[in-house]
Amino acid sequence: MVKGVLGLVLALALIAAAGCGGSSDPETLTKAEFAQQGNKICAEATQDREKIIAELAETSNPKGNQEPVQEEIIQKAMPTYEGAAEEIGELGAPKGEEKKVESLVGAMEEAAERAKADPHTAVISNVPFRKADKLAEELELKECVV
Repeated sequence: MVKGVLGLVLALALIAAAGCGGSSDPETLTKAEFAQQGNKICAEATQDREKIIAELAETSNPKGNQEPVQEEIIQKAMPTYEGAAEEIGELGAPKGEEKKVESLVGAMEEAAERAKADPHTAVISNVPFRKADKLAEELELKECVV
């Protein structure tokens, strides 16, 4: 009887151990799955940014100095872009696209930093985002293009 109980306890322990931990690597997605999930992430981030921009535009004086408004827009809206970059990085790149996805995430992070450093340029053009936009297009992440 003791043998049977010990066997049961050992079996349960092995089952519990198998269900815990595991790999911390993200799941490997197909290119289509990656594009679908990545585009969803970016579409949601874009909606959030547009909402922030609209709220700030409503409260700003169009005849006043726009530089502080532009800086506030970038400071409040860029976290949505940075969050999208982080989420894309966590998706798990399609096989063979790992370096490109890593480059995209890095380019998005760099673009956010450049936008924060020069809010005026970021508000009136896509210059800080060009590298990230090119990589996003190559990965079929049209919603990630600024």
